[in-house]
Amino acid sequence: MKTALLSGLCVWCSLSAVAQYARRDSHAVRRKSPTSLAVDEASRRYQTKFDSLIASFHHWRYEEADTLNNPYYASLMGSPTLYGGTLKRVMGVLPETPQEPVLQSSAKVYELTESADAVLVSAYTQCPWLVRYEEAEQGTLNVESKIREGVKPEFSLTERFGGENPSEGKQPLVPALDDELHIKVRKPNFWTFTTNFTLKFTQNHVSDNWYKGGESSNSLLGSMTFRANYNNQRKVTFNNTLEMKLGFQTSENDEQHKYKTNSDLLRLTNQLGLRAINHWDYTVMLQSWTQFYPGYRSNDPKVYSDFMSPFEALLSVGMKYNMKTKNQKFSVDATLAPVSLKLKYVDRKNLATSFGISEGHQARWDWGPNITVNYTWNIMKNLSWASRIYYFTDYSKSQVEWENTFNFTINKYLKGSLFLYPRFDDSRTRKEGETYFQFNELLSFGLDFTF
Repeated sequence: MKTALLSGLCVWCSLSAVAQYARRDSHAVRRKSPTSLAVDEASRRYQTKFDSLIASFHHWRYEEADTLNNPYYASLMGSPTLYGGTLKRVMGVLPETPQEPVLQSSAKVYELTESADAVLVSAYTQCPWLVRYEEAEQGTLNVESKIREGVKPEFSLTERFGGENPSEGKQPLVPALDDELHIKVRKPNFWTFTTNFTLKFTQNHVSDNWYKGGESSNSLLGSMTFRANYNNQRKVTFNNTLEMKLGFQTSENDEQHKYKTNSDLLRLTNQLGLRAINHWDYTVMLQSWTQFYPGYRSNDPKVYSDFMSPFEALLSVGMKYNMKTKNQKFSVDATLAPVSLKLKYVDRKNLATSFGISEGHQARWDWGPNITVNYTWNIMKNLSWASRIYYFTDYSKSQVEWENTFNFTINKYLKGSLFLYPRFDDSRTRKEGETYFQFNELLSFGLDFTF
């Protein structure tokens, strides 16, 4: 009797904690499933049993010298550990009781050890997942992962909560319980998809006798941007962006063309990142771009550019810096690539030399460093600035582009934009007196959808 009371006192703290958890869990079940009376009743009885047991220990006292301060009960008070000595004694490798007559004090030690071993073995066999450590010659080893390894549920949530039981036909184990608990099982989805579509129209009419002169014109601009980004919230990111932009304009003074393009872009960016430290990622990026439609000049039948003429692709390896302010007003990602490989291809052979490709060839390979920076700044409530900076050099020639888009929000679906695009490229051939510096500007208003 004395041994049993000592063992019970050793686990008194554990019983108190379990009782509190049962009480709290019972209230939670009531809140989640108010119609589940059977669950409430089971929780109430479970709680009452523990309350009664704890109350009995509140009034129990043991006055002899053999108290809980006895060092032979240390194994019960320390961290939950799998002791080799306990297992050997229980399995008969070590003697549980003295084989020869010994002093009364030695017999008492064996009695205390036997009591502690009984409590430990009960925990080992009934609650093995609570044992976190293993006794070893050189310290302790965490065996929690070994205990949990290979443990698989005997049924899925769908089977348990109203689903079909494969072993017992197609009858649900707990009919309608999934309706009460509103349980839904969802797999994590690390992909995000966004699409932005804009359609803008501009019309201008000038009479023949307008005192300032000028000419009438109409323009239409459509653009679409697809983004498919992957982020597993740990180390790996994979961002993909497809940009398509095409605009046309008419001019009464152009006798050669009914309409010409004023904006033309087809660009795909793929970037794979691996988290390094803080805001830095190791990255591999592939940028590819060309245009949709042939490019002309006013009253000139010559084609100056076309689809796949040119086509440019840049593969770079380096580091990417990501930063976003707490108020979400400014964000930037900058890719710094000390090593990059660039391909320039021209499908129209007669245009190859105008894009810096040797005569008789249609492609050119270059290598060198690359810098690509994208940033967005929400300047005020209805004004934002999105920009892209691109730089590449093969140590003999350089290409620099700076795309700036200022968006003016009118309402949810109507927006205006100002596009400013300065560019420098000394790899192209130029006429006498021309400069390598180029500039494109476009102001438009129209519909804007994001979904």
